[in-house]
Amino acid sequence: METVPPSADSWAVAKASLRAADPRMASLVDADPTLDPGTVLDGWPTALWDALVFNVVGQQLSVAATRAILARLRALHDGRLPTPAELLATDTENLRGVGLSRAKTVYLRDLAERLADGRLDLERLRKLDDDAARAELMQGKGVGRFTADGVLMFALRRPDIWPAANLALRRAVERVWELSAPASLADIDSIGDRFRPWRTLAALYLYRSGRREAAR
Repeated sequence: METVPPSADSWAVAKASLRAADPRMASLVDADPTLDPGTVLDGWPTALWDALVFNVVGQQLSVAATRAILARLRALHDGRLPTPAELLATDTENLRGVGLSRAKTVYLRDLAERLADGRLDLERLRKLDDDAARAELMQGKGVGRFTADGVLMFALRRPDIWPAANLALRRAVERVWELSAPASLADIDSIGDRFRPWRTLAALYLYRSGRREAAR
């Protein structure tokens, strides 16, 4: 299932759809009416390997901590992210030394092997629908919904991804809809269902609202 990133006009339709779906989401849209999802997403890894590495490293970590580990990983490879082959050739202790846990080192090596031998292929993923692409990604060690949804949103630019396993999104949903923490994934997903088929945009608004709240 080849997907085409929404145009400015379709994002305008999406914003109107979100506003009509829920009054609290309408307030978020009204507070940031010029939000450009393309610009926001361009600030995150878009290549499949880059997105996988970012989301695996970022499991249970803040964005700041994730970026710090990635900076140290790049420093091992002349300031750039290692290719899958280069990561496989990197000594485990060196990978541990940049801040990767033993488990995440195993996960990244498994993903690198899958990319190197063709079991994981970006072009094949592009042809799959969201659920099938997520299932394909989750065959990798340590790849759960958090990582798979991150790849679908950032690398594949799917417009209807609701990353309910992402802690930042969950906290934003709890705050905006005044849910008791910790809200269950089922509760987070139930709210996300209101925003189909534009859940990616809804998630971006919630991420942005969380940053504004933290800055106060």
